[in-house]
Amino acid sequence: MDMDTPDISAPASSPAPVTPLPSSTPAPRPLLAGIALLLAMVAVVIGAVAWWRTAADGSRGNAIATDIALARTDVDGLRRAVELERREREMLRQRLTDAENVNKTLREEVLGVSERARVLEDAISNLADRRLSGHDALLLNEAEMVLLLAQQRFELFHDAAAAARAYRIADSALAALQDPVFATTRETLAVELRSLDQMNQPTEAAALAELAALRDQVAALPLAAALDRREAGADSKLWRALGQFVRVTRTGPGGGAVADPALLRNFVALELRAAELALLERNDAALHAALKRARAQLADGFAADDPSVVAALAGLGRLDVQSAAASPRPTLGATLKELRNLRTAQGLQQALPRVDGTPVP
Repeated sequence: MDMDTPDISAPASSPAPVTPLPSSTPAPRPLLAGIALLLAMVAVVIGAVAWWRTAADGSRGNAIATDIALARTDVDGLRRAVELERREREMLRQRLTDAENVNKTLREEVLGVSERARVLEDAISNLADRRLSGHDALLLNEAEMVLLLAQQRFELFHDAAAAARAYRIADSALAALQDPVFATTRETLAVELRSLDQMNQPTEAAALAELAALRDQVAALPLAAALDRREAGADSKLWRALGQFVRVTRTGPGGGAVADPALLRNFVALELRAAELALLERNDAALHAALKRARAQLADGFAADDPSVVAALAGLGRLDVQSAAASPRPTLGATLKELRNLRTAQGLQQALPRVDGTPVP
């Protein structure tokens, strides 16, 4: 019960006189109690808020400390990683420096090897030039000699086949040359070789083969009766003894003197050889004359009724009607002349002095 409330147990008949309070009198107690209670509640709220804020700040501080610790750990890891990277970079820099030194040494060695290779190439080039020049000189000498032999063979013996073979050998030698200056010489050689090949006609080759076969058959042809008896008696010792002092000959119908059988066979073989030479020379008159003499000697000294003699006479007759000048006789020597002119010109060109006056090696 509030102390400020009036006491209800007092008698109503004796009310106390109410005296007015002066203005300086303190406030009533209930108002002060409410204010104090309000202030206490505000203080409690403020304390709770302060406590809450203090607890929140403490938890936040712990989280921040944890974060700081984690960040410090990360920074330490990063520092170690950076240190490791720095060390690796230093190692790489050292390796690069060593590699540069090695590359510099290798570059110097490569330059030295390149210089030696250049000197070696120059030496090999000089040797190759000398070898090629010597090789070409040998081939040119061979071609010139073979062409000269072919020309002389053709002029002396009129052997177109041998001359053609020699020209082919010379063409092979010229084809192996390294210098293209002598290419025109092969064209001239081809023209002369074509003319030689045209001389070796199949009819001429057959005629030469037939004459060679007749020469081989002369040794086996049967002689006439008188010469046969002479040949049979020539084997006796008396005939050989008398033959040193006495020789008996006879004159045949053709007017030619006929000696012993061996000499007759040699005469016929010589006439056939003369016919071959006339055929090679393309000389119709000499060919017909040689064949006529051979036919006369065969008819006079051999058995005219023997089949082999008849066949030989018939072969000479066929050859007699053949012309020896089927194609014109070529004139060789153009290739040899051109080759010598080119060699002379090349020698003069190599002998020309340089600008400084020294001769070309």
